[in-house]
Amino acid sequence: MFLWWGDGLIQFYNDSYSPIFGTQGRHPKAMGQKGIDCWPEMWDFIYPLITKVLSTGESVWYDDLLMPILRNGKMDDAYWTFSYSPIRDDQRQIKGVLVICNETTEKVNHSRILKENRDELEFAITAAEFGTFDLNPATNRFGANARLKKWFGLKSDEEIQLPIALESIADWDRQRVMESIRKALDYGSGGKYDIEYTIVHPKTKKRRIVHALGKAWFDQNKTAYRFNGTLQDITQHKKAAEELQKSRQLTDLTIKSMGLGLFNIDFADNTIDYSPEFSLLLTGSIKKNCKRKDFLKYLHPEDLQLRSQAIQNGIENGSFFYTPRVIWDDGSIHRIAVSAARILTSDGKTSAFSGTIADISQQEKNRDALRLAESRLQQAQRDAAVLFKNVTDSSPTGLWLCNTQGMMTYFNKTLIEFTGLPYEELLAGRWTRVIYEQDYLQAKKAFLDAIQSRKHFDVLFRAEKNTGELIWCRAAGDPFFDSDGNYGGYAGFCMDMDEIISGRKAITESQHKISAMVEQSPFGICLFTGLDMKIEIANDIMVSYWGKDRSVIGLPMEEAVPELKGQPFMDLLQEVYRTGETYYGHAVPADLKVNGKLGTYYFEFTYTPIRDSKGEIYGIMDIAVDVTDQVMASKKLEETRLALTGAIELAELATWTLDAGEKTITCSERFKNWLGMDTSTAPREQFLERISPPYRDKVSLALEEALSGSSEHFYDYEFEIVNKITGQQRIIHANAQVLYSKDGSVAALSGTAQDVTKQRSLQQELAFKVKEKTAELVSANAELEASNRELSQFAYIASHDLQEPIRKISIFTDMMRSNLDKNPQKVQFYIDKILTSSRRMENLIKDVLQFSKLANITQQFEPVDLNDAVADVLTDFELIIEQKNAVVQIGELPIVEAIPLQMSQLFGNLVSNALKYTKPDAPPQISITAQPMAESEKRLHALDLELEHIKIEVRDNGIGFSQQHAEQIFNIFQRLHGNDQYSGTGIGLAMCRKIMQNHKGEITASSQEGVGTAFTLIFPRLHEK
Repeated sequence: MFLWWGDGLIQFYNDSYSPIFGTQGRHPKAMGQKGIDCWPEMWDFIYPLITKVLSTGESVWYDDLLMPILRNGKMDDAYWTFSYSPIRDDQRQIKGVLVICNETTEKVNHSRILKENRDELEFAITAAEFGTFDLNPATNRFGANARLKKWFGLKSDEEIQLPIALESIADWDRQRVMESIRKALDYGSGGKYDIEYTIVHPKTKKRRIVHALGKAWFDQNKTAYRFNGTLQDITQHKKAAEELQKSRQLTDLTIKSMGLGLFNIDFADNTIDYSPEFSLLLTGSIKKNCKRKDFLKYLHPEDLQLRSQAIQNGIENGSFFYTPRVIWDDGSIHRIAVSAARILTSDGKTSAFSGTIADISQQEKNRDALRLAESRLQQAQRDAAVLFKNVTDSSPTGLWLCNTQGMMTYFNKTLIEFTGLPYEELLAGRWTRVIYEQDYLQAKKAFLDAIQSRKHFDVLFRAEKNTGELIWCRAAGDPFFDSDGNYGGYAGFCMDMDEIISGRKAITESQHKISAMVEQSPFGICLFTGLDMKIEIANDIMVSYWGKDRSVIGLPMEEAVPELKGQPFMDLLQEVYRTGETYYGHAVPADLKVNGKLGTYYFEFTYTPIRDSKGEIYGIMDIAVDVTDQVMASKKLEETRLALTGAIELAELATWTLDAGEKTITCSERFKNWLGMDTSTAPREQFLERISPPYRDKVSLALEEALSGSSEHFYDYEFEIVNKITGQQRIIHANAQVLYSKDGSVAALSGTAQDVTKQRSLQQELAFKVKEKTAELVSANAELEASNRELSQFAYIASHDLQEPIRKISIFTDMMRSNLDKNPQKVQFYIDKILTSSRRMENLIKDVLQFSKLANITQQFEPVDLNDAVADVLTDFELIIEQKNAVVQIGELPIVEAIPLQMSQLFGNLVSNALKYTKPDAPPQISITAQPMAESEKRLHALDLELEHIKIEVRDNGIGFSQQHAEQIFNIFQRLHGNDQYSGTGIGLAMCRKIMQNHKGEITASSQEGVGTAFTLIFPRLHEK
């Protein structure tokens, strides 16, 4: 307690205050000294407070205020809780200021340290990973690591039955866990598994609470084939949560024990709401249903003016504080501290005051309570530190902490024993010595990049244990933040991954061998075994030939494909099995039930006997190609027209033709419905009436320019139409080709129209989200624009390229009819022209349909050895390579995660072009090389830096082309040469670009006329980080 008195502010204090000065402080000379002489370091702050109390008679109060003090020969940062109250003389004049003060520096520092320790403990426990499990749903066999088996009290057998493991789960949780596992194995649940439950050790009866996270994996039949995940011991976490709840309850109790009274005064109706403590502190007893004026009579008459001033200040400044006296019912006088703040209405006017009152005569008792609270905080801090060390040291996983600069601040016992280095050396940075030299830079970069970006990191590297053993390790960590959002450093773990890495490699190699044998073939392939010709292996192409699904694998051929009974194939298989002689079938018909319909198909196939190590035949390899299209060539013209109609319907396009002479428009049924017309042919004006006014004149002018022959030969416009019946609005993208008569005049405008309303709406939505949220939708917008370009190109071929052979057929048919009796030689010439146009149309539609399949990715990504893929492609071109004396050089190519068939199509098209566009005087030279991309290159191409990308170059010495066409050649149906020079449809390189897009990559070309061309492929080796 402290007192300033008189004009000179002479100070007096009691013995309890003297320790504040310090051992080398101002005591005892401060007694009777002027305030300005005693406190020069803080006088600028405290003197205005003293002046305010002396001039206004209002008390001031501060909690945990930072105010440095000069003591013990130096400035100390100190925190204070204090109040300044006016002291009056015998004439009731304010002559001094009473200070009730308590230093809270230790409490504030302890609170902050305790909070930081709790944050570190929380992140360390969250980052730890413990037990792992793996369940085979088909066999119900359950595997786990040694730690999990120890928790469950299981034997060390490699695998056990799941029910045996479930016996260690507490009775009250077992059924819930079984139901959660059943739900995860249901495809509809997404395979997620997240549950907490209790384990009871069968021998020690020790209970352990765990948090299980897992995922079920499903095959193409939506059947779970694997269920694995992790378990984390959260027993201590649960106990800590209970302690936290107790701490919160203790805090609530402490607040109540402070004896604060709460009140709210509503100025609208002059009512007051209050707590029982309010009436107790004001009157000496708990009173209910009192009005505001009832309490005013308890205020000391001499303090009523003080109250009025305080309320007025509150109205002006938003809050008030004053310390009046109150006279209780028993006649005793008490001093209370009243603190309140105003509540504003929506128009900024004061509507009420809410606040608290406290009996400040009890401050000494409150200080005792504060000292007790500080003692508890100190004990809690010590307990938290011990708990943190015990929890982390008991973990079998290595745990660590680092500060914001990446300097290590903690290692648990597991990491210390792993490295064999003293704790002090580990903290000094010597933990890096255990990392294998070849992996050091990679691991260091991953860690430093994460520290800089404050993101999760996860890295694999080899490390040398203190025993000298070299093992694979996994280190991972996450940044942690305090409750105020301030970055505090990283918490993470380091665990032995040697066993897991070895197992994964073995599985990957096994899967690759199986898939490479079947799936990488561009033909149908299967393996029959035994006399009953059981289907041992079959790829998707062969299964599709049979019209079946993969459930036929494992069945005898006659049972799997019963419609083959009575056909020659079973006898041929038995003959090959008996004689060991390979059989070759050419265009052999087979009646097969595909998609539920029995039909006749034609195949080229070989039956090759397969022998074991003893030379005995145990199976037959069947390699087949569907050649039905070639056999049915005579029917192709009609099928082509039907396919064209189907393709237009598939693309949801409408067709229309404007007759230049009649000025009428004929449209398809879809276009008629869009416009709300009752006829498919009508004057042009009726169509224009259904175009929205802002577009009508522009569309009419564009049509006139196209018909006049003054504009380009191709019409491309986008506008809005209105259905006259329903009022529905659509945005239409129309394309058309100008058709000319024999005399060169414009005969008609024929083309397609597409409803792009949804695309335009999506573009607007994407543009808004890109600007508002993230850059992710930039990619989606680019894909949409690419889709529009492909649709536009498709519309072009639908209206021009595919119609061009039809027009030729029509023209040559007319000519042939005119010369049937006049000139037989010309008739044969016209027939050859018709057949040539028909074959060109057939090739165009076949390539269009092949290209359209690339837009619908149904095949799964899987490991593909590009060396094998390119070797298979070169086998297909063996004859032309030999004929042209071509030299092909192939470098070492990587294994990538891709769609096998599309990789074959990609390299097939590039090699085909290299062999096609050659110079007549030079043998073709082709090279294919690959190399990983450096980080600088990935940054240049704006690629994901965390994914490994490869760059493959396919180079030739062919005729080349001008670099200005380097982008144009990838557009569908774009060709730089006529069919009379080099045959083709102009779709091959467009397919290559689409395949690279499907694999999240890119393809570019660089070329020089007469020198050659180089195609560069860039795509990720794996599609997951």
